[in-house]
Amino acid sequence: MTTKLQHKAFNQLLEGLRNLGCSYVVIDKDGADYTYGDAFKKGAGKKGHKYGFGALREYYGPWLKDLEPGSSAEIPCDKFDIVALQAGVASMASDLWGNGSYMTSRNKEKNVLEVLRVL
Repeated sequence: MTTKLQHKAFNQLLEGLRNLGCSYVVIDKDGADYTYGDAFKKGAGKKGHKYGFGALREYYGPWLKDLEPGSSAEIPCDKFDIVALQAGVASMASDLWGNGSYMTSRNKEKNVLEVLRVL
């Protein structure tokens, strides 16, 4: 059970958040829910995957899995954005071989992503 003073302080805090333009969801220790703003409406902030979950990784994975140190690969961008492709390749290469063990370069003329496994 909260005291009147605690309840007053809590309400002042919520009023201060509203005055600052904040959106919030607060659940007090008694389980009461205090929500303000539209940032927490169903579906807000959900963008989804541009290419479908796992589509990028499934596409570039075969080029990386057998790449030996000192060898390179040219991954065609196909239907994928070259920046998204490079980000995904960098993530997987770091997972497979560690940070600093590869280099990537965007070749916009050939519309490919070049990957060099250094270590």
